[in-house]
Amino acid sequence: MTPRDLLWRGLGGVLSVGGPACELLVPGDSGGARGLLTLLFFAATVLGIILLVQGKKVALALRIDGSRHRMLPDLIRSRRRERRMSRQP
Repeated sequence: MTPRDLLWRGLGGVLSVGGPACELLVPGDSGGARGLLTLLFFAATVLGIILLVQGKKVALALRIDGSRHRMLPDLIRSRRRERRMSRQP
């Protein structure tokens, strides 16, 4: 495992442990903000578990999805299909 992958998995461990820990530390009489904080800590926990399992693949997938080249394989396939269809009599 690369150091970069260990970094992502370590971040996942911190989030997956930190989410429930922060939920337990929030005072019970915080009113309506309690529900919002619970959702926030739950989201952090789920993200942490995903990072623990996938590691740096999550960061790579986010980078690819945000890239303007994410549709390149589909574009190449469609152009090849068009060329094949135009060659056939």
